[in-house]
Amino acid sequence: MLAMHGVSAYGQDAEDIYNIDILGSSVADSVKALARQTGHTVMFQSDDVNNVETQPLVGRYTLKQALQLLLKGTPLSGSLIGRNFIAIVRNEPEASENDTMNNKSTKRGIIAGIITAMFGASDVANAQSDISTKVIEEVIVTAQKHSENLQDVPIAITAFSGEQLDSFGANSTQDLQYSTPGLVFSNSSATAQPYLRGVGTRISLNGLEPSIATYVDNRYVGHATATIFDFADVERIEILKGPQGTLYGRNATGGAIRVITKSVTNELGGEVTAGIGNYNHRRLSGTVNVPFTEDFAARFSGLVKRRDGYADNLSPDGTPELDDQDLEAYRAKFRWDATERVAANLSLSYSKFDDTAGNDQVDLSPPGLNAGIAVGGISGSAKNPDAVATSVDKNNKGEDFSAELKFDVDFDNFDLVSISTFTDFDLMFVSDGEGTSSAVIDGFLSDSYRSYSQEFQLISDRGESYEWQLGTYLYQSDTNFETIIDATDTGAPSLISVGKQSTKTNAYAFFGQVKWDIYDNWALTLGGRWSYEKKEVSGRASTTIATTVTPGLPFDEDATFDEFTPSAVLQYEFEDALVYLKYARGFKSGGFNYPAAGKTILDPEILDMLELGFKGEYFAKQLRLNTSLYYYDYKDLQVARASSQTGVNTTENAADSTILGFDLDLTWLATNSLTVISGLNILDTEYKNYGDASAQVFNASLSGNPNQPGISSVPFDASGHSLLRAPDWSAFVSLQYDFRVGHAAVPAVLTYSYKDDYDFDFIADPSSKSLRQSAYGLLNARVSYQPDYADWEVALWINNLQDKLYFSDRSANAAGIRGSFGAPRTFGVNFTYNF
Repeated sequence: MLAMHGVSAYGQDAEDIYNIDILGSSVADSVKALARQTGHTVMFQSDDVNNVETQPLVGRYTLKQALQLLLKGTPLSGSLIGRNFIAIVRNEPEASENDTMNNKSTKRGIIAGIITAMFGASDVANAQSDISTKVIEEVIVTAQKHSENLQDVPIAITAFSGEQLDSFGANSTQDLQYSTPGLVFSNSSATAQPYLRGVGTRISLNGLEPSIATYVDNRYVGHATATIFDFADVERIEILKGPQGTLYGRNATGGAIRVITKSVTNELGGEVTAGIGNYNHRRLSGTVNVPFTEDFAARFSGLVKRRDGYADNLSPDGTPELDDQDLEAYRAKFRWDATERVAANLSLSYSKFDDTAGNDQVDLSPPGLNAGIAVGGISGSAKNPDAVATSVDKNNKGEDFSAELKFDVDFDNFDLVSISTFTDFDLMFVSDGEGTSSAVIDGFLSDSYRSYSQEFQLISDRGESYEWQLGTYLYQSDTNFETIIDATDTGAPSLISVGKQSTKTNAYAFFGQVKWDIYDNWALTLGGRWSYEKKEVSGRASTTIATTVTPGLPFDEDATFDEFTPSAVLQYEFEDALVYLKYARGFKSGGFNYPAAGKTILDPEILDMLELGFKGEYFAKQLRLNTSLYYYDYKDLQVARASSQTGVNTTENAADSTILGFDLDLTWLATNSLTVISGLNILDTEYKNYGDASAQVFNASLSGNPNQPGISSVPFDASGHSLLRAPDWSAFVSLQYDFRVGHAAVPAVLTYSYKDDYDFDFIADPSSKSLRQSAYGLLNARVSYQPDYADWEVALWINNLQDKLYFSDRSANAAGIRGSFGAPRTFGVNFTYNF
């Protein structure tokens, strides 16, 4: 591999004298430092300089003298090509003197030819200083269940490394929305609400799953309350856009979020990071990789985070602070190479939290119209995220244990892969349903989720003109859920239950995909998956609360769903580009509301996509541009609406909708020091024939009595209305400039994310306008100090630098409209030590 480092400059003379200050290190690091200090560009083959060290060099030297002294005692030599390029080549000690000279001349000639081809013969000595000599690193993804270059995969994918996520200020799955245009990731207390390209499910309680599938490595996380988590020891994130019905199956209608953790390696090492910040933020994480034998190794990682609340509680009856954080997460991974052809990987994870994250609710109703205010409660201000008011005095408490066991068996022409996963998740969480200090719709919710999955894959080796894969998938889950409501300030019994509900899911699928190289650079990929699912729901009165308000209990029901989800891709490969035309179908299974008694069984969602995509790299791999134009035909949407009787929302099948959109992802190495990463999403969405929707209107507007509090549900024709939580456009840009300060790199990263306005729910009356999120942008910054010859790094970071006010959720129910604030300005410092 040929590497180029440094900067080009106007013609320098080989006899010029430079101040050289280079510490002893690897040849690669030392000659890069020489290039920076002399204003040249250095070129070498990576294999030539591996495992070669240099001595320190300090003083005033010509470039020729510096090269001779720096490379003295090494099997390398260096010379100046033209007036700006340094070539480093390996000597051939066992060859004769003439052969050695010929080898060196040949290598130098090759390098000079490359330089001439890149810059032109007349420009070898006059390359401009703003030309980047770096290339964009190849990104390897496993979106199609085997490793491929991102640029070779005919799928719209946004992929970031763990290091990039750190530089963006993205610490959790919810933070991905700020670096992924088209992704809106809201939360209602502990319940996740991801929407991608306008596709998502607002409330996925017992009996329903999200429309965006979340995976940790190969484990499907099928429960909404388990999909918000912080990152620890992450290799990369892959966000697959559009229906993934063939390879990922059910509940990937809008796409998939894949969190890939770092793998076990054969090297002893690790890192420790400690951080502090405002709001008494404290963070400690660590990783150690241990090779016990040549065939067996392990990797251990942990994360502990603490933070005080973003908001003080104005009510003395509730928790003193809201939206704090207190979590721990641990992972152990083991790899055993049983034979040359059989490998086993085991991953065990445990996490827990005990905090009020996402519980900073505030009243957004017109003055005096919230039912909680009407009975004497108080609330914080919609313009002040520092204070809220609630009488709820409990935390969200969750515990999660998961496991994944993967076997890879290498046969002569294909691989057999077995993946077994298990999840055990328990959660108790609270929700102030009206955002005031009154107890009108204060919810206390218990949620448990157990799942098991087994997948077998047969994946072919790459043939001369084809490759294929076959698989089967089994998934089982048991969920139990109960909502208890404190409505004592309305005159109701002290506590009432909506009922206990359990849902059992049994699903299995068969899938396959084959790719043919049909002619020259043309290839055709065909795939399909048949999915079957049975859900059984059981509703019972509470065994701990005297009053259960749901009629029709006990209740038992079951339903089956099946669907075939095909895909087809026609692609053409240029030398550095790929064009593809893709059709794919997505399937989100039907299910049940909570409570299910007396309500219609939900039909599955079906989404058909047609996408024209383009991926290319230009200017000697210094610019990467990926775009996609797509059209969705979206049928039987599962849309949540607010209940006018309780704090529990109801999901129903809408009619149909269409989505026309455009995605763009760009990476540009503008100079040796400046890297630009950006993205853009444009959406045009519309509900079709959705005349039986409902909207929430304040009773004061309906009755004409300006003092009547609360909200009622009214019929609403949503035909022609834009999809909820689907901003017309959103964008992201990150600028990284690598400064040099003495013997250290100082990368500075500035990241900006923008989302256009969007609606959280239908707005049928001006009194409900607070259900709309205004357009907003967030600015993050990070500056690191990385010494050249040390194993440590220190980083200063600040998120939401401008302290923008925005909401992560807005919701309406019988009491009024409430909202949860997004994170305010936060800042801190991290120290990392590698060993």
